[in-house]
Amino acid sequence: MSELELQAGKPGLVWTNNPVLVQLLGLSPLLAVSSSLVYGIGLGIATLLVCILSCVTTSLLASQFSHKWRLIWFMLILASFTTLAETITALYFYPLFVNLGIYIPLICCNISILIRMELVSSKSKWTEALPDSLKTGLGFLIALLLFSGCRELLINGTVLANWQLLLPANGELSLVGSGQSGANYFRFADTQAGAFIVLGLLVALTNKIRNSAGDKTADEPNAVIPAKRARVTGRLIRSDPKD
Repeated sequence: MSELELQAGKPGLVWTNNPVLVQLLGLSPLLAVSSSLVYGIGLGIATLLVCILSCVTTSLLASQFSHKWRLIWFMLILASFTTLAETITALYFYPLFVNLGIYIPLICCNISILIRMELVSSKSKWTEALPDSLKTGLGFLIALLLFSGCRELLINGTVLANWQLLLPANGELSLVGSGQSGANYFRFADTQAGAFIVLGLLVALTNKIRNSAGDKTADEPNAVIPAKRARVTGRLIRSDPKD
């Protein structure tokens, strides 16, 4: 089993083993749509719903899958529910859909969901897959809320500035409330380098809190098995074909 599977298999996915802040999975959408808390809420809720539906469906249909083709089935299930989430967002939350762009369809590539489908959902009943997927989705949502809230506060000095994007709207209202505040308090936080630095500080803070709380799963080094020295005694006898 790989290091990624070992880390992902540990309990406590909401905080102590958060898929983003601890396992460092799904960072691409986190860094891309975190300039506004509203974007983080929208993408986080969509990811949560896709995660729950995909994991429960995988658990219910696991006995029908061939082990050789299981990853293809996982991707098919995940892509189906991602398409459903994309369609609902486009129909009822079109302004938010326009701002999130490609990152709603890319939910189907979220590795943290695929790992839970592989390690838990495909090997357990739906009653066990449901709470596990809920923890995974909530962990991703919490990380998005913390990170996007911090970045919006640093960039614009506001929180939930575009809250109206979370209200149901159609295409005719796509331009209503889609702009952000003109103020720019900490412009560096709006760059890619600034996003990485803010994420690093948030991860460091998370590790500090986990270590202070006595979390036993926090970055435990793997036990190294010492090598045993084989001692050879006696005399080596060389056989000479001429003798």
